[in-house]
Amino acid sequence: MYTVNREQFQDYLSGPELWWDDMLGICWCMQKKVIVAVTAAVCFFLVVGVSDCISLERSEVLRYEVTWNGNKAGHGDIATKRNSKQISVTAQAVSDGVLKTLLEIWSRVQATFSANTFKPQSYSFQLKSNLGGPELVDLTFDHKTNLVQVNKQKGSERESHSEKFAGHCDPITAAFMLRHRKDLSKPMFVDIYDGKDRSRLFVNPAGLGNVTVKTGSHAAYCLDLRLVKLGGDKKELGTGKLWISNDQHRIPLLLTSSPIVGTIRFELIQAQL
Repeated sequence: MYTVNREQFQDYLSGPELWWDDMLGICWCMQKKVIVAVTAAVCFFLVVGVSDCISLERSEVLRYEVTWNGNKAGHGDIATKRNSKQISVTAQAVSDGVLKTLLEIWSRVQATFSANTFKPQSYSFQLKSNLGGPELVDLTFDHKTNLVQVNKQKGSERESHSEKFAGHCDPITAAFMLRHRKDLSKPMFVDIYDGKDRSRLFVNPAGLGNVTVKTGSHAAYCLDLRLVKLGGDKKELGTGKLWISNDQHRIPLLLTSSPIVGTIRFELIQAQL
């Protein structure tokens, strides 16, 4: 297993050319655990979809459908804009079908980071539901001081502080770093900070093969994923399998995860490259 910091990781990237925001969130009761896992997983899966080709100006949209135990649970899309200096990502997801009967949710992830070094600049996560007040996390990164400004809101509670972030990436930056790795046949991990928790995502190759989704049958890399909380009891937050297309685009095609009860499936239904 590799242990890599940001500088060492750059050696594995294919130049400035490939992630789940809170897919594996854990709440207080079984119903909330499932709901949060679905919501967060949508955000993470959506943010990893970007073409392997860098150009001066480029935009892309990927759309996914989410099912839980075979029943429709949500849908979402991601819009990515990039130029020679910066990448900007906006991903949105909403509940559907069986999940919507339990809870109506809407979530959005926005981030900007360097197109050349993958250094994060800003990150924002928003979640609204009919169960309680809104949740908001805003991160602003200062690479001169290695400090991140954290602004959070949960219901009526607000918090603002700064802290060191060396060695950690926000979820979207981590996703792009993983996807642009030169060799997906070697295991690795990346440390993630989302303004709430620090975690480590372990990625292990599970072979090459074909996977069938609604866009057709595709040759793909299969990756085993495991997210573990850093500090304290190092609790495992969740596991999953991710299939990425074995071509120049490396599009995330399918993610399956079993957060608490049953199986969640994230499937590509449309790609505008």
